[in-house]
Amino acid sequence: MAIPSRVLGAGVDSLKTVSICGDGISTATAAGTSAGNALQLTYVYTNVDSAAVGTGVKLPQTEAGATVIVKNNTVNPITVYPYDSNSTINNAGFGTINPDCSGMFFAVSNSLWEELQGFGRAVPLLHYGAFSDTTTQTAASINVAYGMVFNTTDSSNGVAIGSPTSRLVADFQGVYNVQFSAQLDKTSGSAAKIYIWLRKNGTNVPNTTTVVTLQGSSAKSVAAWNYIVQLDPTQYVELMWATDDTDVKILAATATSVWPATPSVIATVTQVNNL
Repeated sequence: MAIPSRVLGAGVDSLKTVSICGDGISTATAAGTSAGNALQLTYVYTNVDSAAVGTGVKLPQTEAGATVIVKNNTVNPITVYPYDSNSTINNAGFGTINPDCSGMFFAVSNSLWEELQGFGRAVPLLHYGAFSDTTTQTAASINVAYGMVFNTTDSSNGVAIGSPTSRLVADFQGVYNVQFSAQLDKTSGSAAKIYIWLRKNGTNVPNTTTVVTLQGSSAKSVAAWNYIVQLDPTQYVELMWATDDTDVKILAATATSVWPATPSVIATVTQVNNL
């Protein structure tokens, strides 16, 4: 890559040097919440040192061969928008640069940017949350979807209980492992089925339902498995359940002198990739 001082030292004038090496700005503030009002980038290199939650920047017009580099030197993710609706970033409507990361955007055509994201001085910590509920959860009606709720945050960094409390909300972009265990209980003697699946941002995730059958009076079982899901900042997941028997419950139990309390549900949401 050309170094400006060497290009100038070779006798090339300043304007041509900028054309060869690119220009930059050391301080910039992300703005807006859409492509219509985000900060318009006009430099090849931009250091964003101020960004409120949800704000972003907008790339210049898409021209094959162009390269734009943005450093997110803030504590909040920055949303990156293409110049207009005729262009995309990674075949999507926007990109994201995580805190203390840099994003390099390559225009591989006149309508498509590809993003390469790298770390700053240190690799950012992956984010996580561990949650549980100390109450017994019941179904008021059969074959109705209910979200498993949480009333306790056991540990958290970048993932939190939302509103309603069935929502587990990610603050940062990434791929997350959602793992849970639920204490299933039934008091009647007939067989009962419990359906458990994943929702993302209020929409059922395809092919995520598992059916558990409880047979006999005082039947018990532990439902426990995991899901992998991509989340953007402020998106959330819910663990949903339904049953064909209202005698089914997700049971919590108090501590004894020997063992600690048994939450009705335990869930962990762990970021496994933040790009």
